[in-house]
Amino acid sequence: MGLIAAFLIPIVLFFWLAFMGTIWCWVCAIADLFQGKFVRASVWFSLGLGGLWWWMGTDGVDFDKWLHASYMIVSLGATATLLRYLNRIIPPRKQLFKPRSPTGFGPKPANDNQLVVFSLHAKSEG
Repeated sequence: MGLIAAFLIPIVLFFWLAFMGTIWCWVCAIADLFQGKFVRASVWFSLGLGGLWWWMGTDGVDFDKWLHASYMIVSLGATATLLRYLNRIIPPRKQLFKPRSPTGFGPKPANDNQLVVFSLHAKSEG
């Protein structure tokens, strides 16, 4: 009995760890995507996709096709990270025309350029 257990336990353990590893890759990919870590999310996504293809046992997807797909996915993640970085450091362009609200709507300007008259002969109440 112990000989059978010594033979079956490593096999079951291998498949259990492979299944949990695939689930872990997908969870990490989703979590990193929500955090905005696109390169890390694409790496986890590629690993999860490889695990999913391994579990499905498709004959059309071998290691070389998975590797080329992973290159493309990780490069898309790197491009998204670069665009996010450039969006942060490049200053916004100046607007050619300032948007104006129609007359009578919106807040009034602080200085509406009206002449203020002070009178020295103002009547005091009292």
